[in-house]
Amino acid sequence: MEVMFISVYLSQDVGSKRMLWDRLHQMISSFQGECVLMGDFNVVRVESERLGSQFHPTTSNYFNQFIDQTDLVDIPMGGPRFTWSHSGGSKFSKLDRFLVTDGVISAFPLLSGMVMEKKILDHHRILFLEHKDNYGLYPFCFFPFLVSRFASLGHMESILPVLVIFKKKLQFLKINIKAWNSSNQNQLGLKRIEL
Repeated sequence: MEVMFISVYLSQDVGSKRMLWDRLHQMISSFQGECVLMGDFNVVRVESERLGSQFHPTTSNYFNQFIDQTDLVDIPMGGPRFTWSHSGGSKFSKLDRFLVTDGVISAFPLLSGMVMEKKILDHHRILFLEHKDNYGLYPFCFFPFLVSRFASLGHMESILPVLVIFKKKLQFLKINIKAWNSSNQNQLGLKRIEL
């Protein structure tokens, strides 16, 4: 996949922002691959992303229209709620973010952003990552009471063929897993799965 990374730093001027959003929209629309935009957009999307300073709905509407027209996805951010704070500590805003095209989300569905601790500057650093938790094998559970429940309701005739097919699929899966274990155990140093 071809990915174009665009680092953004927008000025405070609304006219300059609109011109840059139009130019970015043209760039992204004409590019044949996927895009990742990141940086300081100097605008918030909703009023709750600003605290202690004036919210400008017109500028936010233009920004949201740019995101919608370009089919971008705003990556969720963990960590502190705001990415910028005034040196006096009285104003806070979420100005920094990651925007990506749908293809990036399809290829990496576990993408997220993380707002890091603030060091010297007025902006927090932001980190772009794919977070994948691995808790091991998922347990398989079969609840016999469901079968008795269907039987008591008189639906056993309708579910019996489905259960037979399901049983056959489990048997086939067990055979394949055992075959895979025996052929790959020594090559990959894997532990054998007992069924």
